[in-house]
Amino acid sequence: MKNLKLILVMIAAMSMVAVSCSKDDDDTTPVDVTPNISFKGGNEYISADATVTVGETFMIGITASSNTNSGKKLKSVTLTETSNNVSNILNDSIFSEAAYDVNYQLTMPIEGESVFKFEVTDKDGEKSSVSLTITAEPGTTALGDAEATYFERVAGAPGTGLDMFGLKWENNLKLINAVIEKDVATKFVELTSEAWAFTTLEELVEAVDAADDMDDFRGVSADANGTYDYVLGVINGGEYFMIHITKAEVVVDPQIGTTIKIIGESKK
Repeated sequence: MKNLKLILVMIAAMSMVAVSCSKDDDDTTPVDVTPNISFKGGNEYISADATVTVGETFMIGITASSNTNSGKKLKSVTLTETSNNVSNILNDSIFSEAAYDVNYQLTMPIEGESVFKFEVTDKDGEKSSVSLTITAEPGTTALGDAEATYFERVAGAPGTGLDMFGLKWENNLKLINAVIEKDVATKFVELTSEAWAFTTLEELVEAVDAADDMDDFRGVSADANGTYDYVLGVINGGEYFMIHITKAEVVVDPQIGTTIKIIGESKK
């Protein structure tokens, strides 16, 4: 009987030890052994979600290092781009180093949204990653400064100053209006006077593309001085032009005939 009591006590003691050990194990916090990775900051780098222009070059900098607890060297860093649920590996660098420091020069050739993910893996296969979203939007192109422009026709000679626009001026109407004709230009249109305030090429392209093509323009008198506010659009040699006609001067000389000068500005 005495032996039985001793056994029971020992079992109880052992049980207490087991419970105590189990409780201590539950309180143990797992040690983080994943490698470190982060974006570089500063004005030259994109380090958070951002918007860029289509075709613009932008830079993302990455630094990575071994985990201080594990001390395992880094094995690789992979850059993956995901757009419209399709993922592409853009770069997969394989090495054996304790630290990694690199700058990625990137562009987005079309508009849309892409997620760029950078994932580092160490020798034990432990991984860490960072990602950001880049949205590409169409850019705008500023129109050039307005340049003084004029067309001139002396007596019955063809008008000058129109070649750049792919136009010509070889006759006047019986009502004595100048006839500015399309020559080699792809398209010739009349725009609203408000169009002269356009500041980007994209605005001009949209307006010219939407306007009706015409063979000639007959809004300027070839018989008298006048002030005007006509805006014409032209496509010539693949370039888009805008012409603002503001006045015309008519000079009659008995010796050489009538000289008509159409004056304004132009942009492209």
